[in-house]
Amino acid sequence: MPALSQDTRLVMTILFVGVLSGTNVYVYAAVGTGFPYGALAHSFLFGLGTIGSIMVMKALFDLALNDKIEMWLLDRKITNYWERKSRDEQQRLKMRESAKKYTGAAYYQQQPNNPEEDTNTIGNEFLAALQ
Repeated sequence: MPALSQDTRLVMTILFVGVLSGTNVYVYAAVGTGFPYGALAHSFLFGLGTIGSIMVMKALFDLALNDKIEMWLLDRKITNYWERKSRDEQQRLKMRESAKKYTGAAYYQQQPNNPEEDTNTIGNEFLAALQ
């Protein structure tokens, strides 16, 4: 299953924060200069605007996309599980067929005239070895 590496996630997060910070700089340059207080109050207002915009965007993404992403990941897990089960079942069938051929040939070489035995069975020794 392909997944994003930690480095890719970090770069995407940095870019996301950078874009929102840049947008905040633009909005603050257009509107924030009318704020009548000193430099400390301006920096506090700018910081709140930047952090607030990041938190609002994260909350919106979580509300809008989180369920869809989780369902997609769950569907992918379920699909992979059933594909793996199917491959395992095919392997078991191949092993059973080869065991039938092997035990059937050995059975006919040892007891060729015994029609009462069922030739479609697998020996207990082989089944015990499988488990």
